[in-house]
Amino acid sequence: MSIERTKVLKQPYSAYHRAEVSDVDEELTRVGRGTPCGEYLRRFWQPVFIACELTDLPRAIRILGENLVIFRDGSGRHGLLERRCVHRGTSLEYGKIDERGIRCCYHGWQFDIDGTILDVPGEPANSPIPRKVCQGAYPLHEWRGLLFAYMGPPELQPPFPEFDAFERPESTGRLWVRESPCNWLQVRENEMDPIHLTFLHTRLFGVQFEPVYGEIPTMEWMETPAGMLYATVRRWGDHLYLRSNDMILPNIARIAGIDDAEGETLFDRRGSALNWVVPVDDTHSINIGWSDIDKDYVIEDRSGYIERGAASGANVVGAADVGQTGEPSYEERQRAPGDWDAWVSQGPITLHGREYLGASDRGIILYRKLLRRGVQAVAAGEPPEGVDMGAENPVFTYCHNTVARLDAIPNDPDAEHALLLEFGREVTQRVLAETYAKSPAGCADPAGLTEIKAALAGSL
Repeated sequence: MSIERTKVLKQPYSAYHRAEVSDVDEELTRVGRGTPCGEYLRRFWQPVFIACELTDLPRAIRILGENLVIFRDGSGRHGLLERRCVHRGTSLEYGKIDERGIRCCYHGWQFDIDGTILDVPGEPANSPIPRKVCQGAYPLHEWRGLLFAYMGPPELQPPFPEFDAFERPESTGRLWVRESPCNWLQVRENEMDPIHLTFLHTRLFGVQFEPVYGEIPTMEWMETPAGMLYATVRRWGDHLYLRSNDMILPNIARIAGIDDAEGETLFDRRGSALNWVVPVDDTHSINIGWSDIDKDYVIEDRSGYIERGAASGANVVGAADVGQTGEPSYEERQRAPGDWDAWVSQGPITLHGREYLGASDRGIILYRKLLRRGVQAVAAGEPPEGVDMGAENPVFTYCHNTVARLDAIPNDPDAEHALLLEFGREVTQRVLAETYAKSPAGCADPAGLTEIKAALAGSL
């Protein structure tokens, strides 16, 4: 599906001459039932709620443009039903949770978690209604405290995928849900846009993570069996720092932890995050998942720039949670904007037809290409890539930090650039080959780093 693009303005003070055309990417931004992207996203399990937040009351939620109610019944089972009662349309958010299922507040009709009608009080004992009618329902699956829904064709329900983010018994993660009043895609694309760390998070408004991110990296994007990744390499003194984030189709990101590039490490996956951006509807979305996986597993004497700065009494610009929400005041966010401000300010649905993409946007281009491939596969009646990845759990992911100290780095800018690219490619091809899949994540591997440095010897 082609996008009608606005012609680029080429003269000063020419805004008046901008043609009014539809610049919305209809194929990737519309998520209702029957829309191309909506049908694509419905083929995958989507997280919709944190299980421990369910009480003795049902909760009204909206996912993929559908009004639903989620609850835990008296026997501990989870249900996800269409909010409007099939009888007379009263909302089940006012229903009474029963030992088995939920009853509508209006006439007491009782629905099981699969939508089966269990009781129709007031109707004849032999009423055919329970045999002929069901309340709309979707299956739920609980994994590590999150409730996932499958909202696609029942006969095509895929196996549930578990990811390798929790690689050790001590692995933990802090669950959260963050809301954004904008389309899901402009939120999710942020993770394949690594150049923004240099400007939004470091150079323009103060260091929000670590000073190393102020260096402009070499950037490459590659497809993986599960989606795509980026490989960014920065020089930091006599160290080369490779950081990779994973994009798992269609809307999952595993995000590498923050490293200060001060010490050597190989395939370090500590402190990472795993999250989904799930559309509420076309103009609202939630970011839901785990952050700070293995946060308590700290590298000695590397507590992070923000913590070190705060300990010394420095006024450090905030990031992390603050930058992911609209919580600070408008003026505070103008003085130190975060990711939330960058994607929300694009509008309720960003206008792809008005973008002017450059070389640093190759990751955005590739991500949209992969999404279109999946959308078009579903439209053609074929299974999209990645839909069956739960068949072999856990799903291997590739995000990591790798830092190597080199004895000599070329002073010539072109030679240095070539070395950074080669370093990123050398490590990434090993990662994609799952060379480190069985290694304890986050442990520096001197032998592995030695092999990588030897492979780079010709470039030094």
